Amino acid sequence: MKAKGILHKDLCALIGSLGHGDVIIVCDAGFAIPKDVPRIELAIEKNVPKSERILELLQAELIIEKYELAEEMKEVNPVQLQKYREIYTDTTIVEAFVPHAKLSGEIAQKAKAVIRTGSFQPYGSIALYPAIDAVEWYKAEGVAVPEFYRERLSK
Repeated sequence: MKAKGILHKDLCALIGSLGHGDVIIVCDAGFAIPKDVPRIELAIEKNVPKSERILELLQAELIIEKYELAEEMKEVNPVQLQKYREIYTDTTIVEAFVPHAKLSGEIAQKAKAVIRTGSFQPYGSIALYPAIDAVEWYKAEGVAVPEFYRERLSK
């Protein structure tokens, strides 16, 4: 039996299946999940579990290169935005913003899965983009490091 980290069977399976170029969404309780996108239901009651706890757990088990948030979050929910930023402090993970309509539409449609939390946070959903372990991929002798990874490897 797994003794630490994420114990949820479906979350473990999702993490194991992710590759570079995939996207997953950790959403708040009110997010409209597209019917054809796999859902991992975690919501138990209001604010249980909170999105930031799920992000902390994922951060410990998943290599992420970028996350996207709704542009509207900056104005409507800056406190939650700061909580998300604290999770990714001292990382090379890129922060980006898109209109909420794009996050809940186009990005949600192409998500490998949507993880629904109990969070009651306006514009609290976040798209995560898994990455490769650049240090491992580009450490072999004679391998040229692309510019995108050169900057990240120097941090």
